[in-house]
Amino acid sequence: MTFRVILRKDVIYKNNTSPLCLLFFHDNRKKSVGLGVSVVRSCWDAEAQRVTDDCPDGAEIEFQITMN
Repeated sequence: MTFRVILRKDVIYKNNTSPLCLLFFHDNRKKSVGLGVSVVRSCWDAEAQRVTDDCPDGAEIEFQITMN
């Protein structure tokens, strides 16, 4: 089973943020679960699957991701 954290680019909230989701891959099946955390699109590094260093609330968002 593999996991990935992704930014849902197809959903944009009124405050210009997008939600983060956790993707599970197992036996050619994919399941996504919302983390309840939203991030400004410019603050998300898709390759590293983490918040960028210049994000103002980066430490708090990373903590919320790891606790979910």
